[in-house]
Amino acid sequence: MSTIYEAAGGMDVFVRLAEATHQRCLADPLLQHPFSHADNQPDHTDRLAAYWAEALGGPPTYTTTMRGSESHVQRLHAGEADYAVEASPRFVQCVVDSFDEAGVPADPEVRQAIADYVTWAATGPFQAWGRSKDDVPDDLVMPHWDWDGPVPPA
Repeated sequence: MSTIYEAAGGMDVFVRLAEATHQRCLADPLLQHPFSHADNQPDHTDRLAAYWAEALGGPPTYTTTMRGSESHVQRLHAGEADYAVEASPRFVQCVVDSFDEAGVPADPEVRQAIADYVTWAATGPFQAWGRSKDDVPDDLVMPHWDWDGPVPPA
């Protein structure tokens, strides 16, 4: 069986999905503020696409080439627990609403797998560090997801 990354169409689809999601978030009054800061990072959508792709079975571009780490990602979102409770479902909806524009295949299993992953990430790991970025350990392992859900670390 192929990975979710492969079934979705590979990196080009994830780049388009990250770009379309970013634009939807900028248009949302609740999500606009944090995503407007991402405009100061010209590679934000490329990094987001690489992160999603790697988490869903694609190449380890985020953690190797971009030198991203899960600890860094979690620190970016730490201390926002109250905001995240309200913002997370809206972020997930922005991702799902971007499927057609990004060219995510119409296959319901592919779309559901991506939606399930984004929902899980937005409501679990990204809300785990509600108090402070100082609480985030330095050695967090990037979570991976397959057709059956979260993949335990090797």
